[in-house]
This record gives sequence, C-alpha cells and structure tokens, in this order.
Amino acid sequence: MKKVLLTTTMALAGAAALHAADYDYPYLTLQTADGTKQSVAVGSLTLTFANGQLVATNDEGSYNFALADLTKMYFAENTSAIVTMLETIPTESTVEVYAIGGRLVGRYSSESEARQRLDKGIYIFKCNNRTYKTTVK
Repeated sequence: MKKVLLTTTMALAGAAALHAADYDYPYLTLQTADGTKQSVAVGSLTLTFANGQLVATNDEGSYNFALADLTKMYFAENTSAIVTMLETIPTESTVEVYAIGGRLVGRYSSESEARQRLDKGIYIFKCNNRTYKTTVK
C-alpha cells in the first residue's frame, strides 16, 4: 500500500512540476530516511521510475533516489542548503572544505585530494556554487 501511495504521489509531483515554476517554487526537494535533502530545479524536470528508483532528470543532470528511502518531497522557493553528494565533483574543480561547525578546514585542488588529506568525519564541501555534505571514511 505504501509503495502504491508513494508511486501515485510521485506521479502527481511530476505533473505538478510542470507548473511549479509559475508559482515561485523553482525546486523540488526530496528527503530520505536519514534526513538528507536533495533539491533539483523543476525547469525541464522529468521524473521516471525504474527498479525501485526514482530518477529525477533536468538540465543539470540526473539524480537517483531509492524509493524505499524517500520519506518526503515538496516544492520549495530555495534549494536545500546542504545536500548529500550524489554526483562526482569535476576533478579540475577547487574544493573548499568546512567542518560541520562552519570552520574552514582548507582549500584543495580536487575532491580526491581533500579526501586523502582529511581525517575521518563529516564535512561540508563547497564547489562550483554548490554545497555538499559528505563523510570521509
């Protein structure tokens, strides 16, 4: 029943995305069971379902969400401030790294360099005007 309700809700959200930009809601925010939020622009947004996944595709790229992990989705005026890194940061991009408390930890020439030099923990990566919450293991 939950799966049918979620699928129906997702289908309605896809249809509503066509008109969301007209009402000052340019983003669709999806929240997972661990509280992570990912916002995607609704301009040219397409939602598809395959193999237990919701795939949100727009001009910026594609984002995959496991349907079993989704707990909430809503239209918003702004992007969620911090998102989990679902895509790889381009290798040539400079990355600013912040501790969870907001203190700048360092600037690195790439995501991989940052991961190699950082201690284990949760960090905020800032790159290309996007902010990502990530864990270094």
